[in-house]
Amino acid sequence: MIIRGLGSMVLGLAMATGCAAPDTVAPQRRQGVLHAWATQTQSLERLHLDGQVQFEWRDDDGKHMEQGDLDLWLDGDTRSSMRVTKFGDVFVWAGADPSHVWVFDFLSEPSVLRVAKDSTSLGVDALAARPAVLRMLLGLDAFPMNSTVVIDQSHTVVTAETLGGQLEARLTGEPLRPVQISMTFLDQPRVVAIHRWTTGEVRIEGAHAQRRLARVVDVRDDTTTVKIRTSVAQALTSAEMNDRSNVFDVEKIKAHLKPEVVE
Repeated sequence: MIIRGLGSMVLGLAMATGCAAPDTVAPQRRQGVLHAWATQTQSLERLHLDGQVQFEWRDDDGKHMEQGDLDLWLDGDTRSSMRVTKFGDVFVWAGADPSHVWVFDFLSEPSVLRVAKDSTSLGVDALAARPAVLRMLLGLDAFPMNSTVVIDQSHTVVTAETLGGQLEARLTGEPLRPVQISMTFLDQPRVVAIHRWTTGEVRIEGAHAQRRLARVVDVRDDTTTVKIRTSVAQALTSAEMNDRSNVFDVEKIKAHLKPEVVE
């Protein structure tokens, strides 16, 4: 089923890199790096990203590709909603709230809505609807203050155990910019987000003056790649996000889209 590939496209493929032994930084500099990153993420709790997305995956039938227009709403680490449309028609809509994760799949025959109480029961697919993981991969949240920080060639490398997995973030520049952020979970493929700054950058409206996003972020795992191309990024207030509450309401979305099967 195609959604098996689409579920992991917001999560990423392992990229093996070889390099010289890194140098551990002094405690004062470690705290400085973590504090600087936390400052950059302070105003990013509620976001709306508008752009395009391209999915590439392979299965027993060969290689496949789909692309469409993307709307992504992130309300802290508890609610997310990712809607993908083509010519105005929804073909994937995944999301989460504090009590459910859900995926509408209109590429499958018949169309299906899958709902579960947590991401574990839905498997890898539901990681696309796990907002805390998605935010970490996109570089939108602070790192744990007990993270390890080392200098590896031209990169500042932050590692930590968080969100039930192992985080590794490679940063560069001043202010710090994410180059690669990965999450590794037990019994799951390592997932990697590559932030492609050479494609340009997008200012986050209403956010920290220095904060930008790479225009294109590739997220990969061992079978699937998702290319997220952001056109507009906007930080929202609590009131503005509440005005968009329908995008998190799976029952209202179901009533509108009318999937043929509910699992």
